[in-house]
Amino acid sequence: MKKSVSRQLVKTNCALCVNSCGLDVYVRDGRIVHVKGMVEHPFSKGQICPRARAIIEWEYSPDRLTYPMKKVNGQWHRISWDEAIESIAITLHKIAEQYGARSLAIHVGSIGTEDRETTELTQRFCGAYGTPNHLEAGLCYHDTIRARMLTFGRFPLEQPENARCIILWGHNPDVSNPPKATRIRKSIREGCQLIVIDPERIPLAKRGRYYRIRPGTDLALALGILHVIIAEGLYDKEFVDMWTVGFDKLKAHVEQYSPEKVSSITSMAVSDIKEIARLYAASKPACIIQGTC
Repeated sequence: MKKSVSRQLVKTNCALCVNSCGLDVYVRDGRIVHVKGMVEHPFSKGQICPRARAIIEWEYSPDRLTYPMKKVNGQWHRISWDEAIESIAITLHKIAEQYGARSLAIHVGSIGTEDRETTELTQRFCGAYGTPNHLEAGLCYHDTIRARMLTFGRFPLEQPENARCIILWGHNPDVSNPPKATRIRKSIREGCQLIVIDPERIPLAKRGRYYRIRPGTDLALALGILHVIIAEGLYDKEFVDMWTVGFDKLKAHVEQYSPEKVSSITSMAVSDIKEIARLYAASKPACIIQGTC
């Protein structure tokens, strides 16, 4: 009978989102038996979210695919790795011969901390195959990155620990990002004002001002807030004149989104829309933390 080895501790990082929280992973006989947060990690400080706590279930789920499958006559059948590679190679050759190599696009998704090895491998594959169509994007956080870079020229991150006002917009960090929730609570204790905009009254809503919004109308509310800030002259005019382009077009665009119109779209009171805009504009520094998924 094989004797079980003692449990070993492996210190690592979670790769299931951008935070890369520290993990203490305990392994016995080559199998993960326990996962907990790494207390000495400088960012997460021992906190982990439900994704990390479910790592064992994900890793050893009986529904997880660990071999290639091929659909034949509408039914999935298990095939060998050699069969899978040969089938893919034949198909890729046919595509190149019939339509040209540039007709192929490779899309690499994101799991959060980015699978750089996969990205580098697929880029080299595209070069060898002859297609420039390498797409790397997720449907959540990558769009946030692109929008901020197009707007600001870089990717600024919110800093709740330095803010005097935080708008928590469609985001429940107690569930999805415990380290950030801890930072927000610390700021609140130090006098920061919290605004929560969410269809659901999340736990953090008890620590600030809560505004319920009709699902799917967030953009209208953002335009309404801009309308109030610009119409009442609450923005930093010197900064706008020196550092922005197209402010006149933005001003003209938001004129149609009066608090009254936005109220009818979002089901929020006119007074609440004005209150959010005035409080946010008057607080320096302030930040908006939005959901990413």
